[in-house]
Amino acid sequence: MEGIIRQTNGTVIVLPATPGGLVNAQQLTKIAQLVTEGAGLAKFTTGQRVAIFTTEDKIESVRAGLAEVGLTVGPAGNTVRSVKACTGDFCQWALQDTLTHGIELDGRFSGLPLPFAFKIGVSGCGRNCMEVQSQDLGLAATLNGYNIYIGGKGGGKPVHGQLLAQDVPYEEVSGYIDHIIQVYKANAGPKERLNKVLARMGLEPFSLTNLI
Repeated sequence: MEGIIRQTNGTVIVLPATPGGLVNAQQLTKIAQLVTEGAGLAKFTTGQRVAIFTTEDKIESVRAGLAEVGLTVGPAGNTVRSVKACTGDFCQWALQDTLTHGIELDGRFSGLPLPFAFKIGVSGCGRNCMEVQSQDLGLAATLNGYNIYIGGKGGGKPVHGQLLAQDVPYEEVSGYIDHIIQVYKANAGPKERLNKVLARMGLEPFSLTNLI
């Protein structure tokens, strides 16, 4: 499902896909133009996207404008959302190149249809800027790879993600994420988030020892 959200006041929000929250100068200039031509406002979201406020009649022109600078409308709804990542090697504290890794993971997993929204965050050090324990799946960088947390969520009744594995080399992370998603997809009911499946089934089915 695309990130086009219709508000009750007639405003439409278009959410470009910006993996890791990264845009170049040309893209930022185009976003500013589209905002000016729309409702005149934008909002930086917690998912590292720029929400463009516009109107129903301008949706296709916004889509076309984004395409001109290599951007698409990002995923929303019951999918893997755009992967959030910290600044990685641009930060003196980073233990892994989390920005590059987050963008790579976004390219593989973002937009996959699932029973409910599925959020992934990647933090580069113990400062945990991406709050990985509050994501459905969180990666916390270590000197040797990543600690993997699953089952977190924010909202009115937040849930703290559980530690599933430690020091997983980045080269193995994609396979583990795929395994976790497949177990979730096979066992979740309609609109059932990962934390509820985890509460019902426990960690064992998601364990990396069960990876085929």
